[in-house]
Amino acid sequence: MSLNPFKPFASHLRPYRWALVVGLAFLLGEQLISVSIPLVLERVINQAQASLDQAAPDLTFLTHYAALIVGLGLVQWCMAFGMRWHLASTSYRVERDIRQRYFAHLLTLPLGYFQQARTGDLMARATNDVEAVQRYLSHGFRMFLSAILGFSFSMVAMCLYDWQLTLYALLPMPIMTVILRFVGGRVRRRYRRVQEQFAAISTCLQENLAGVRVVKAFARRRGEIDHFTQLNDEYVERNRRLIYLYSTFFPFTFLISGLSMVLILWLGGIRVVEGTLTLGAFVAFNAYLIRMSRPMMMMGRIVDEYQRAMASMLRIESVLKEQPQPDQYQDDGLAIKGEIEFRRASFAYNGQAVLRDIDVHIPAGSTLAIVGRVGSGKSTLARLIPRLIQAGEGQILIDGKPIEQMPLRAFRDAIGYVPQDTFLFSESIRDNIALDLAAPDDVERAIEVAQLAADLKTFPQGLGTIVGERGVTLSGGQKQRTALARSVVRQPKILILDDALASVDTRTEEQILTRLRDIMAERTTILIAHRISTVMAADHIIVLDEGCIIEEGTHDELLAHDGLYAEMYRRQHLTEELSDL
Repeated sequence: MSLNPFKPFASHLRPYRWALVVGLAFLLGEQLISVSIPLVLERVINQAQASLDQAAPDLTFLTHYAALIVGLGLVQWCMAFGMRWHLASTSYRVERDIRQRYFAHLLTLPLGYFQQARTGDLMARATNDVEAVQRYLSHGFRMFLSAILGFSFSMVAMCLYDWQLTLYALLPMPIMTVILRFVGGRVRRRYRRVQEQFAAISTCLQENLAGVRVVKAFARRRGEIDHFTQLNDEYVERNRRLIYLYSTFFPFTFLISGLSMVLILWLGGIRVVEGTLTLGAFVAFNAYLIRMSRPMMMMGRIVDEYQRAMASMLRIESVLKEQPQPDQYQDDGLAIKGEIEFRRASFAYNGQAVLRDIDVHIPAGSTLAIVGRVGSGKSTLARLIPRLIQAGEGQILIDGKPIEQMPLRAFRDAIGYVPQDTFLFSESIRDNIALDLAAPDDVERAIEVAQLAADLKTFPQGLGTIVGERGVTLSGGQKQRTALARSVVRQPKILILDDALASVDTRTEEQILTRLRDIMAERTTILIAHRISTVMAADHIIVLDEGCIIEEGTHDELLAHDGLYAEMYRRQHLTEELSDL
């Protein structure tokens, strides 16, 4: 265990250094009072022993010493209260700061990080790991300082009585030091494995709750229960290995302390019989020995708390060390017109090419439609524009400037993005649309554009209706239209609709597109769709296949080319005719 209990947490404790100083001052006062009580006991016993030789002993001294001990106890209580108040309060503030910093840092990380990290693991670090740090700062840290001060003061007092007896009492200490070094690292490693397994349990629970419809639809209840049981059993087993270590170590600390006491009782008793040590001094010496032995017995718990906190802090720091998405450029009044240009842009995921040599120019205020087979790279291309992912090769420019050189927040404020996978917060419909950024009038206009007004009349609280986790109380079409309203309400210069109308019927789609045309005329629009009817009126259409642009032009030009686009159009047109029969 490190001799500096502050070091791993110094940066988080620094803002509260004065509260720590006050808490430590109370701790010092509490220890000084505690070390003075055996001195009172020595005088009481020596004076009582002396009064045995008197015919009519005066026992009023007992009342005086009793009152003194009670007074010292009250002062010690006040000191202990002040110490716990300041140190425990500081530990909860540090817990808040770490969790706040952790959450804020997560939101700066690029999208690629979350595609690899497990949600349950990230949640476990924000809960169990942060709480482990708080427990050490509140209890283990205080016990460590109390142990150091109590041990030091007691040893000094014992040396003043009999330095030889004190050396005998310290004989087991080298053994304790070796054991602490041996156990400490193992506690940290085993506790880290416990936390990793807890993260696996959290991930399993989170995925099953988020995907409960799939679990029920495919009758996966028994399989998921068995999987969760396996994870739970492994969690118990890893805790049992940790408990085995504690069960071996903790009793050993009591054994070492017991040996010291037996040795001192034997040698000290001989000195009392020989008259070289008074009975009162012997009692006081044993009181100090108990005070010195208590920290030795507490070392097991202190090491446990410290190593748990260290393992948890390392897990938290491993996330905090992840590089955030860079935003090194200052917002100098960025005004985006909306011209977009891809210059031989490519993107690969885990070495697998998704987009290759994309070259396309989108004038400001125009509409580009993107069509293609499933998995052709349409959504990936859309995510490149707001820098949710980073192009591996080539450039993407807006208004002639590389997007990497634009201030990220101001740049994204100019973009409205409706992703294919719609996500809604567990808030009201109004809050999901406005996101604390839009005025009520703007929300109303966005609702009209998204054709959501009629649906709101059927909801019990209208705009104030809580949609449930991930919008579970809404249909797929209602969720998509809510997400569309959320993007339109910001009046962005660039609007990206990634298959945003896939869950609405053709009639509603036509109504939405009619209202969108006025909005799209004033801004650059990227329109991704599977339905050809959605993109027919676009200024320019590109057809993707296996990450490459294989066709481009207007609707009429692509039909005349008689390629993949024309084939998709004829197939969909035939499907519509058959459905009308």
